[in-house]
Amino acid sequence: MTNYEFYITRAMNWCSRRELCVSDMRMRLKKLEVDDNSIKKIIAKLIEENFINEERFVRAFVNDKLKFQKWGIDKIKNALYIKKITTELIKEVISEIDKNQYITQLSEIAKQKVKYIKASSDFEREQKLLRFLASKGVSGEDAYKVLKNIKKLD
Repeated sequence: MTNYEFYITRAMNWCSRRELCVSDMRMRLKKLEVDDNSIKKIIAKLIEENFINEERFVRAFVNDKLKFQKWGIDKIKNALYIKKITTELIKEVISEIDKNQYITQLSEIAKQKVKYIKASSDFEREQKLLRFLASKGVSGEDAYKVLKNIKKLD
């Protein structure tokens, strides 16, 4: 088995276990000290064989981060930019998110968080909650919607 065959088999194995994007695959192969020319060939082969599909990766990534890590849209976008995903693809997948469901989910998280926030005034509590939501990657606009939503529920 040649080096190329070994690395392509290994890369296919990685892809069969979880979705990977091109930049993830490139990093993994770089760690194994594979030369740049071979990396290009391997990635081209993986794309051709549909082991790597950027759109499928982005959809899975967005879904997982929203459902399991409870990330905000801004944090998800930034993570995808870091992975060198095209802006068009990010916008397309993000635009498909159900905003009402997203705000409802964030409201649930915020309701849980409010129980544990120690503050001397309502204003201070709201500021701490807004900072918490910002740390989750929630835009200011969405954070205020969540705040308004929580006040309605009280």
